[in-house]
Amino acid sequence: MLTWFYGLGLASGWLPAAALGLGAVALAFLLLHRSRRWWLFCVLSALASGAAAMLAGWAVIHVWYWWPEDLPATVIVCVGFGLWGLVLGSATAVLGLGSLARRRPRPRDGRRHGSARTARAASPLKVLMAVAAAVVVVAVSAVQVNVYFGEYPTVGSLIHGDPALAQGIPHFLQKKDADRFRLLPVKDGWVPPKRMQAAGEFRQVSIPGKASGFHARPAVVYLPPAYFTPHAPVLPVVVLVTGQPGSPQNWLLSGHLGQTLDTYAKGHRGLAPVVVMPDANGSQEANTMCMNSALGRVDTYMAVDVPRWIADTLNVDTNHRHWAVAGFSYGGTCAMQMVTRHPDVYRTFAAISAEREPALTANRAVTVQRAFNGNTAAFNAVVPMTLMDRHSYPEIHGWFASGAQDAVYTHNAEVLDAAGRRAGMTLERTTFPGGHSWTMVTEALPSAFSFMGARLGLQ
Repeated sequence: MLTWFYGLGLASGWLPAAALGLGAVALAFLLLHRSRRWWLFCVLSALASGAAAMLAGWAVIHVWYWWPEDLPATVIVCVGFGLWGLVLGSATAVLGLGSLARRRPRPRDGRRHGSARTARAASPLKVLMAVAAAVVVVAVSAVQVNVYFGEYPTVGSLIHGDPALAQGIPHFLQKKDADRFRLLPVKDGWVPPKRMQAAGEFRQVSIPGKASGFHARPAVVYLPPAYFTPHAPVLPVVVLVTGQPGSPQNWLLSGHLGQTLDTYAKGHRGLAPVVVMPDANGSQEANTMCMNSALGRVDTYMAVDVPRWIADTLNVDTNHRHWAVAGFSYGGTCAMQMVTRHPDVYRTFAAISAEREPALTANRAVTVQRAFNGNTAAFNAVVPMTLMDRHSYPEIHGWFASGAQDAVYTHNAEVLDAAGRRAGMTLERTTFPGGHSWTMVTEALPSAFSFMGARLGLQ
């Protein structure tokens, strides 16, 4: 029973649709009054709730600078409906409580004073139902926001949060051969054993910032089935960066990465890349922009500390022609930064819904001030668009993807794709159904790994 309950979809399937219907019923209950004054209040409160939602959405971007892009209209509408339901429910409950307080006790002669309509309005049950209806409308609004972003795909992911992972890389899984530099694709000459585990494993590790001084949260590593065989091949590497706000475990919780990678390995005789998911921000809300700046030396962390730890710890190919970097949103932007600043480390990339340039806020001047103490020239010198304009990258192969309903990030992909082609990169660009969401990312990941796998010698 619990397994079924935890498996209920919160981002797709029948539950969000049923929740939407329940929310409509709850809202209808709050609206159904005969008083003209009540209907006037409903209209005015609807307008006020919509205005408050738009103002809040504008403020978090342009006043408090939480994110660099405006919130989607769908999210603003959901917030507005949630506020409206809260106002209507609160007003109904307050009016009901007031009516209860004014109710006069029954006279000794047994006759009631006041109309039946007044008594009904004073019913404690109605007050409780109004509160419940308001809670339902707010909850349904939250579910619809989650449907857009896909952050929590199931009830279990909401209740349990990040999955528990094995800790560290035991000695028997660490690097084995001194010579791990492969010229030929790993698929050449690979003969899988008769018995091999069906799925890979995720492990949580610490990647210290020895060169950068950056204090990262724990990273996550995926080791494919072939990694555990007696005569394991040295495998290629994908460094995968999550969005912001977020953590490396978002790939498992929201992106269904385990299913994608195990399916890939099953289709390629147990071969798949070793996937390392480092933390490039330091906390859930932080945004380092994946750069060396006043916010931290994260470019050094991603280009020196992370690759060095991978090569020193894991049984992987040390030929960087067989290394790739990929990510979603902030992570896709970071991938673009890595291949334009460090093409000797990462030769292949997959950028899903990348920003046109790294940003802290929608106000570029604020970004430059906070990260580079107002030095616009220093900021411009290290962004991908400038680097692609100044340098040639004939050895870089890349893949752009975005949501078909995400106009902002689709335009970003078009601009970056055009600049990359002018710089000599070999690129592909595509779209998938959806917006700027993990639901879209889940659809895109198999194609992303297929593109990278061909470049990394896996297929």
